[in-house]
Amino acid sequence: MRINDQAGLSTVSFGKISQRTFGFLSCATALLLGACSGGDIDPGGTGGTPDVGTPGSGGSGPTPSVTSGGAPSTSAATTGSSSTGNAAGGTGGSSGTGDVHPKDHCVDGFDPHPSDAMMKDGPAEFSKNGQIDLTVQPEVIAWMEQNEWQAAHFEWHSIRRCGAGGFGGMSRVNICSSSVPVPSDQECKTTGDGFQFLAMHRHMIQSLKQLWPNHAEQFDGFKKFPTTAEEVPQQWRADFRPWSATTLANAKIADEIDKPENLSRFPDEGALGMWLQCFAGQAIPGSSQTASGLHGDLHFKWVRSNNTDHGLGNQFTNIDNYMFWKLHGWIDNVWEKYRVAKGLSPTDQELKDAVAAQCYEMDAIARVINPELTPDPEDPLPTESGVFHTTVRPIFESAIHKCSGCHAAPSTGPQAGLSLGGDISSADIVAGLVNKPSRAGGQFKLVVPGDPEQSWLYRKAAGTAATAGCRPSATASCNTGVMPQSAENKPTLTNAELATLRQWIQDGAPAPAKP
Repeated sequence: MRINDQAGLSTVSFGKISQRTFGFLSCATALLLGACSGGDIDPGGTGGTPDVGTPGSGGSGPTPSVTSGGAPSTSAATTGSSSTGNAAGGTGGSSGTGDVHPKDHCVDGFDPHPSDAMMKDGPAEFSKNGQIDLTVQPEVIAWMEQNEWQAAHFEWHSIRRCGAGGFGGMSRVNICSSSVPVPSDQECKTTGDGFQFLAMHRHMIQSLKQLWPNHAEQFDGFKKFPTTAEEVPQQWRADFRPWSATTLANAKIADEIDKPENLSRFPDEGALGMWLQCFAGQAIPGSSQTASGLHGDLHFKWVRSNNTDHGLGNQFTNIDNYMFWKLHGWIDNVWEKYRVAKGLSPTDQELKDAVAAQCYEMDAIARVINPELTPDPEDPLPTESGVFHTTVRPIFESAIHKCSGCHAAPSTGPQAGLSLGGDISSADIVAGLVNKPSRAGGQFKLVVPGDPEQSWLYRKAAGTAATAGCRPSATASCNTGVMPQSAENKPTLTNAELATLRQWIQDGAPAPAKP
């Protein structure tokens, strides 16, 4: 792990999380992201996300110094405590019913960090080789070090460069062959990737604002695209240079995205995400627009050539940089303005699920980077009862059908991101099925309570998927073969087993109960 040179902050390891929680997170991530195994990877090159440019060497110049700006602090930087948990396991909490359970930070958010009351406002200055760069405060960098955020952010981009021989770019952990499923949406190849780019950075921004609510302004974006030196921090004004006419024209579209003539340019949020994220001129599927390159324009505007340790051009540490959050916060503001103009709410469950999926994926990547995060296999599963646990799950786990042989959790990525057995609670299996989209079922969801014919899981098991009218999309293919597979492509489940599965769905697909 990297040791931060600011204020002597060191890296510490995560605590462990339960095996069953890890299984659910892996399943939820793959289901929501449309993760795929090797044969399903979309062809494509290495894409063009500019915030992972050539890393700086750090140089051999004089010892760097750090000066924190803002109000005086009464304590040194802290690396956190058990009350705030970590990015892998969340924090402790109460269910409200007397049952203590781990808090899922991807859904429930983070509690404020202990340093929130004492941390200085504004950016910190990082000086090296006669150049001043700006970082977030040392307490924030310490937390990100502790939770492997710098490396996980880099590998999040790398795993989207696995297609067509990309091999994950400069991945340091061979991420394309890791336990994290490779997304079918590869970098700057689909609008699905554009949407995930927006959702992942929103997850990061929201998390930091939850941890440091008294300093949320550190993670706020530019209110508008900065066109003059007066709109950037004082340390950058002397080096401010005018933008090109093309960049300014694109920035005006972004800042005025809610105007009808600009809204009409982008059929959906994914197209907007690609337009903001990808290299200028890159084609956007389903749109007459080509990418603006604004993301890269902003990244490379704030590069210090002789001070790269935490610079925006350093792919391994650029999230340390204060300007990273200014530019990505601005992109998030543009996205939200688009959503409001389209009549979409920030509390939409679909949006919450998408942001949570990015959180789960980053957590899974962090565990690849730091093997100490591996779940504890000795953590026992809960005692459960109910129709699914006692009659449906045994069908999937039977030695005849062997569904859980390919769809087991935790694993190195259950096939199609679908967990039907293994070291995972029945409650978590059901949570990963009910009203969750199918990666290989087009418009269908895996299980629709009360409607077996609209449930892709039942259609596949019954051998009727081919006549269901599946429509492929940018995020889901249509694999209509029977499952479990058979040489004759006929159902292997008996009529009685199919009736059991069908009745459970017809009755509302109830979750298992505790005895």
